[in-house]
Amino acid sequence: MAERGLGLRALCRAVGLDPSFFSKVLSGKRSPPGEDAVLRSLAAVLGVDPVRLILSTGRLPAELESLWREPDLGAFARQAPAKPAASAVQSRPAPRPAVVPLRPQISEELL
Repeated sequence: MAERGLGLRALCRAVGLDPSFFSKVLSGKRSPPGEDAVLRSLAAVLGVDPVRLILSTGRLPAELESLWREPDLGAFARQAPAKPAASAVQSRPAPRPAVVPLRPQISEELL
């Protein structure tokens, strides 16, 4: 918004969003709009890639949803690795904390 010289109200007017709602989105109090059309309008006004903007909201854009449903690619993408490969993780023992000997502090008055 700053790069384009747009304030909150001007951006919302251009896209058709309620400024109060979008202010809460920007502050993290509300979720971003879920409609592709609104997100694409935002991207156009801001001059950013619409696919990247949609992905940044945690959603898949329509053009990628079909890939997600592809049996081979979708299954591959949805698999979460159980454990990292052994070569990716070097097994080093955890560093031990330094041992500081404790000495009782006895004042000469008590001796």
